Amino acid sequence: MWFLRILFAFILVVRVKGVVKNSQDCNIPAIYNFGDSNSDTGGSSAAFSPAGPPTGETYFGIPTGRASDGRLIIDFIAESLGLPFLSAYLNSIKANFEYGANFATGGATIRRLNESWFQHGVSPFSLDVQVEQFDQFKTRTTYFYTQAKNESDKSNLPNPDDFSKALYIIDIGQNDLGACFRSLTNPQCIATFPDIIQDFATAVQKLYDKGARAFWIHNTGPFGCLPISTTNHPNPEPGYFDEIGCRKDQNDVAIEFNKQLKDKIIQLRTELSDAALTHVDMYAAKHQLISNAKNQGFEDALSYCCGYHKNGVDIWCGNTGTVNGTVVSADSCPDPSKVISWDAVHYTDAANYWIANHIIDGSFSDPPGAATDSQDCKIPAIYNFGDSNSDTGGISAAFYPAGPPTGETYFGIPTGRGSDGRLIIDFIAETLGLPYLSAYLNSIKANFEHGANFATGGATIRRVNESWFLNGVSPFSLDVQVEQFHQFKRRTTYFYNQAKNKSDRSNLPSPDDFSKALYTIDIGQNDLGVCFRSLTNQQCVATFPDIMKDFATAVQQLYDYGARAFWIHNTGPFGCMPIATTNHPNPKPGFFDELGCRKDQSDVAIEFNKQLKDRIIQLRTQLPHAALTYVDMYAAKHRLISDAKNQGFVDALSYCCGYHKNGVDIWCGNKAIINGTEIKADSCKNPSKVISWDAVHYTEAANHWIANHIINGSFSDPPVAISQACTKSITM
Repeated sequence: MWFLRILFAFILVVRVKGVVKNSQDCNIPAIYNFGDSNSDTGGSSAAFSPAGPPTGETYFGIPTGRASDGRLIIDFIAESLGLPFLSAYLNSIKANFEYGANFATGGATIRRLNESWFQHGVSPFSLDVQVEQFDQFKTRTTYFYTQAKNESDKSNLPNPDDFSKALYIIDIGQNDLGACFRSLTNPQCIATFPDIIQDFATAVQKLYDKGARAFWIHNTGPFGCLPISTTNHPNPEPGYFDEIGCRKDQNDVAIEFNKQLKDKIIQLRTELSDAALTHVDMYAAKHQLISNAKNQGFEDALSYCCGYHKNGVDIWCGNTGTVNGTVVSADSCPDPSKVISWDAVHYTDAANYWIANHIIDGSFSDPPGAATDSQDCKIPAIYNFGDSNSDTGGISAAFYPAGPPTGETYFGIPTGRGSDGRLIIDFIAETLGLPYLSAYLNSIKANFEHGANFATGGATIRRVNESWFLNGVSPFSLDVQVEQFHQFKRRTTYFYNQAKNKSDRSNLPSPDDFSKALYTIDIGQNDLGVCFRSLTNQQCVATFPDIMKDFATAVQQLYDYGARAFWIHNTGPFGCMPIATTNHPNPKPGFFDELGCRKDQSDVAIEFNKQLKDRIIQLRTQLPHAALTYVDMYAAKHRLISDAKNQGFVDALSYCCGYHKNGVDIWCGNKAIINGTEIKADSCKNPSKVISWDAVHYTEAANHWIANHIINGSFSDPPVAISQACTKSITM
C-alpha cells in the first residue's frame, strides 16, 4: 500500500515545487479505472450478456462480470489502498461510486475498431469513449452532490473535491494487439502503433484537462505467452516458440508496443508538468511469473484452468460444444490456485494476487517504488563527483587558482568555480538546506560536516592519457574521486570516533550520515571533449561502452561503500556550447541545427546519454537497495537555449567572458597579443542576461534557471523532486 501512497505524495511534491508533505496526509480517496477485461469488474457483463459460472467461483462464489475465478489486479490495488472494489460505470444495480468508478470493459481497445462485440468480442467502449463517460460521470455526480440537501442524498456519490486527488489507472492495449494479429502481418501491426499511442496520449491529456493528476499506467503483457496463442500449433518451425514455450513473434510485437508506450509516457511527463505518470511494466511482472511458475507454486506455466482449446476447436470457459460427436463441457479445473491462466486469456485469482503484490511495491514501475515514507527523507549530506560543471574549488586548490572575474556576481571573489557565481550543485545544496560543499582537495577552512565535493575541472569518467597542462584534463578521473571518497570516509570516521568532545568532531561528518547522504554525479562532458579532439564521431561512439562500464564500476564501488541515493546528471548539448560553434566561417549545409548548435556533436551527446540511461536502468536491478535518479540535463539545458529570449537571456549562443574569434582562443580573465594589439578577455557588463559564462560553462543566472527546473523532478527519471531522491529505493 505504501508505494501507491508515495506515488500520490509525489504529485503533491510536484505541485508545491519541492515541499514534501507527510505521507500520513497523503490519502488516495478514490480510483478511476480505464481498460479492458484485465480490469473490467462488470461493465461488459452489465451492458451485454452476463458472464456465467464458473467465473467468480473462488473468491466471490458467484459470477461478478470479472474474467477470472476471483479478483483482478485492480481489486488488489483497491484493497491495498483501503478502498472498496470498484463499481462498474455501466452497472446501475447497487452501484457505489463514493470511492471511484470503473470504466473498463472487456474487449476494449485504445483505438476505435470497425469490429463488433458479437463477432470478435471488440467492445464499442474504446478508451476515448471511456474518457467521455468519465467526463459525463464527473459532471452529473458533481451536480447531484452539490444539489443534495442532506448527507443521505450524497450517498454513493463521489465528493467533487476528490477528483483531483484520485488515482487514475489505465490498463489497456492487449486487444489492440489481438486485432492486429487477426488481420495484419507483424510489421503492418507495428506500423499502426504510432497512431494507437497518439490516441492513448490524447486520452491521458483529456483526463488531465478534466483534473486527473496521478496516473498509474500498465503496459501490455506477454501476448505470446497466453495459452490461446500457444495452442493449435502442431508442427512449429524452429524458433517459433521461445525457451518458455511462448510465441516469440507476438511477444516481440508486444515489446515494441510497450517501448513506444513508455516513450510517449516520458514525453507526457514534460507536457503535463504537474502530473505524476507511473509506467508499470506488467510485461516484466507477468513474464517473471510465467518463467518462474513452479518455484512460485504454480503448475505448468502455459496451461489453463477453464475452457477447451485443442485441435483447432475453441470452447470458452463455462460453455459446451460438440467435438467429434461428443458434448464437451468447458468446466474449470479442480484447483485454480495452482494455475496461472484462468481461461487461456485471463489470469486466475492466485496469479493476479502474485502480480499485484509485485507491482504494488513499485518493483516493476517507472518511477520505481519508495522504500521509506517521504517524511523520513532528510538528506544530511551531499557527496558530489564530477567535472568543472560542479567543481567548487578542487582543481583550483590542486593546481593554479582561478582568478577574476570568476565569482564576481555572487561571491565577489574567485572561489574555484567555473562561473561568475553559483553552480547547479550550490543550488541543490541550498534546496536541501545544506551549506555549499567544500572541495575535498581544498584544505583551507574546509567544513565536511554536511558532505564533500570530489569534482575537479577537466575530470573524465575514463582515465585519459593527457595532462592538465596540455589539454586541461584532470588527473582526478571518476575512479580516483571514488578512491578519494573511500579514504575520506575511513579517515573522517576514525577521527570522529576518536574524538573526546564535540569540538573535536567539528567539521567532520557523522559516520551514520554516509548511508543517508545524497550522492550526486555530474561527469562525462570531458570524455566527449577528448573524443572530439582526436577521434571521428563514429570512433567516439565506439568508446562509449567502455566508458559506461567504468561509470557503472564507480557507482558499484560507491554502493559498496554505503551510498544508496544517487542523483545522476547526463551530459548537456555539447554542440550548443559557444566554444563548439565558433570558428566555423563556411559551414556545410546541416552542420548547424536550427538553433545554431553543432548537430554532429549534439547527436554524439544524445547517444552518450542513451547509453548512460540504459546503464542506469541496468544498475537499478543490480543494486536492489539503491535509488538511482537519472537527470536529463541535456533536455533542461536545451530547453533553456531554445527558449533563451523568452527566459530573459540574450542570444542563446553568445558568451560573457573570453575571446574566441578567427581561430584564436583567449580564455576568461586572460590576455594576449593579437595582430600587435593586447586583448584582455574580460567579462560582459551583465552576466545575468547571458547563458554561457566562458563559452563552456554557464552563468549563475543560467545555472539558477536549470537548477529550478531539475530540482522539482521535471527532467528526472523517475520524476522525483530532489528532496525525495532518497525515498525511491527499488526492491526488485
